[in-house]
Amino acid sequence: MIQELTYQERLNRFEIAQETIGFLMAIRTRYIAQEEKKNKPDASLIEGWRIEFRGFFDELHSLDLKDDAKIQHVLDEYCPIVKAAYEQAT
Repeated sequence: MIQELTYQERLNRFEIAQETIGFLMAIRTRYIAQEEKKNKPDASLIEGWRIEFRGFFDELHSLDLKDDAKIQHVLDEYCPIVKAAYEQAT
C-alpha cells in the first residue's frame, strides 16, 4: 500500500524540485560565462547550454504541486547531477 503524502511533504518535495532545477540553470549560466571569457569561445557549446537552460526554465515553470510523478522525475534525474557538480566544485 502506498502512503499518501501530506500537504507539507508534497510542498517540501515541490520546493526541492524547484531549487534543483534552479541549480541546474545556475550551472549552465556558469558554463556559458566561463566559455564566453575564452579567447576563442565555442559557439556550439554555448548554444547547447542555452538550449538546456531554456528547457530547464520551461520545466521549472511547468512544475505542478499536484504532479507527484513529475516532481519525482526531477528529484531522481537531476538531484544526482547537482550533487556531482557541487562535489566537483568543492
